[in-house]
Amino acid sequence: MAKPQESDPPPPPPTETLEFKWGKMRGKGGKKKDTQFYESFTLDGEDYSLFDTVYLQNGTQSEPHIAKIIKIWETPTRIKLRKIKVQWFFRPREISKFLKGIQIYYNELFFACGDGTGLTNINPLI
Repeated sequence: MAKPQESDPPPPPPTETLEFKWGKMRGKGGKKKDTQFYESFTLDGEDYSLFDTVYLQNGTQSEPHIAKIIKIWETPTRIKLRKIKVQWFFRPREISKFLKGIQIYYNELFFACGDGTGLTNINPLI
């Protein structure tokens, strides 16, 4: 095997391949009625369904975010894009300015509700 030269590009980082499989279909929708919605999917051997509560890790924080899956779909583009929409749970420290005068416990979670920025979010699936 040849010794790498200084001008050689570094080898690509190892990629993590996760097994993905769609579950039960729900129906089609969207502007052109060509977006496929699903009730469930399997990712790396774990089954996920609508309204499951999940831990989401973004890689920069040690504590995971907690959310409820409220929509699962695949877009009809040339490269099929798999997505989920989640509704967030908040920890007391994340919303403390809204909890003045309320007794709270360190391990409580508050489910986001209503309309507004930051209550839900769309995330790509593998």
